[in-house]
Amino acid sequence: MRMAGFAGAMAMLLAACSERPQPAARDFPDPDSAGAKLLTSRCGTCHVAPLPSAHVASGWSAVLHRMQMRMRSRGYPLLAEEEQQVLLEYLQAHAAPVVK
Repeated sequence: MRMAGFAGAMAMLLAACSERPQPAARDFPDPDSAGAKLLTSRCGTCHVAPLPSAHVASGWSAVLHRMQMRMRSRGYPLLAEEEQQVLLEYLQAHAAPVVK
């Protein structure tokens, strides 16, 4: 009995510590766009949605592919092809500049 109470308390504590506020679409560039809305609604399911400037434009395709694979392995619904395209175009349009 005592152990179950302890385990429950630990689970709640860990959940409270790991929760980070999710940014809203308005916190991203072009906040009313479909891309910003997809970013906050779908990418924030497992982790805090990243800023588009977290990667250069050429890097976002690989990131989206990797995230789709993780979603598949965890049983989350995948992004439809149209959603992937909208999100990729949004991320690339607002990506970090390439430093030369």
